[in-house]
Amino acid sequence: MKLPHRVVVVGVGLLGGSLLAALQARRGPKGKGVHLAAVSSSRTLEGLKDRDWCDSLHDYSRLSEACDEADLVLLCAPLSAIHEQLDSIASFRDHLAPGAIVMDVGSTKAEICRHGFELFPDESPQSPRFVGGHPMAGSEKSGLAAADPLLYQSALWVLCPPQDFDKTRLDPVKALVHAVGARVAILYPDLHDAAVARVSHVPQVLASVLAGWAGSTERHSEAALALAAGGFRDMTRLAMSSWDVWRDIVATNPSPIAEGLQDLSEALAVLAVKASNWATDQAEVSRLGGPEAMRRYFEVLSAGESARASQIVPGDPDLGRRLLDSEKAFREAFASGRRFREKFKMPRKGIVHDLTEFVVRLEDSPGQLLALLEPLSKAKINVQDLEILKVREGESGTVLLGFATPDEAARARKLLGDDKFLVMDR
Repeated sequence: MKLPHRVVVVGVGLLGGSLLAALQARRGPKGKGVHLAAVSSSRTLEGLKDRDWCDSLHDYSRLSEACDEADLVLLCAPLSAIHEQLDSIASFRDHLAPGAIVMDVGSTKAEICRHGFELFPDESPQSPRFVGGHPMAGSEKSGLAAADPLLYQSALWVLCPPQDFDKTRLDPVKALVHAVGARVAILYPDLHDAAVARVSHVPQVLASVLAGWAGSTERHSEAALALAAGGFRDMTRLAMSSWDVWRDIVATNPSPIAEGLQDLSEALAVLAVKASNWATDQAEVSRLGGPEAMRRYFEVLSAGESARASQIVPGDPDLGRRLLDSEKAFREAFASGRRFREKFKMPRKGIVHDLTEFVVRLEDSPGQLLALLEPLSKAKINVQDLEILKVREGESGTVLLGFATPDEAARARKLLGDDKFLVMDR
């Protein structure tokens, strides 16, 4: 598959800038094969002049000129600006190259795709068409200064073409996606929006609310900061995101977000009631049986024998049943979450490519990560992705490594060897 000859990036912030930087690195210093044009604000264009990423720079007022004979136009502006840009490009669609593709990189697809499909209908085999796009990559940072040529590596890039679309026309787009290190998945727009609400949009809201709640009272905030460990930091990293970026996402996908938050609210409300009942019933165990009953209750419960734990106070069978019911609600919630989490492998940032994985235990001592990765680098074995599953100060850490093929994983496993590291199946 060949790359498009002329690529125009409209809106050079984090995503657009990272794309230009990655493509420039891919084509080399002589810049052969692909003409890269950028359209952005005058301030951003000034910043681009200091970077050797583009062949031509254009202000938004010269959008038509920039798109002349373009094979691929990528709209990387905020969601609120893409509709207007689509209208503008549709008005001079005849300026585009025959068979051109116009594509956005927005985080929601249904609304934009409906608009884009209407503006760029299938009038002939050479007519320009719109394809929705969403690279599952990003950062809590924004703007040209945050651009990273490695941003898209191992990420999933979702494409949402029209249903009547000739899929072979996606080949140049797929070539570009692969050129920046990403992988392709094809989804219907509505399914995309429902899915990202569950794995991106609702988690963003939850992370923000969780971080705000943890520090909401002066009495608890300082202690919470002192005690916060890796789990809390992982869960609340998204709380660093800017509302200016997320405003458009929420505005263009409110129904799936509302449904997700409502479902979660109901599930949490059930657990809140169970936790309250559990507290009341444990207090009753202590009142009826004293400290010895509480000791035996926790001892049996920690052994996983919840049914026996519910019988610690035999004089009140209803109390035992309530305790069992409360513990069961939490046990099932944890089990359900774990079942889904184990269905996908963390290094798989999408739905089209499984990686081969194994787990390595590391000592908590300086240089262990370097000692793990350096021999793989020297042997030219590429680690597709890496996840630190467990690390606590003063204890060993567990690292999950993912490789593109079973052969690569086998080579890595042999190279590391059980004599150097404790290597285990996932």
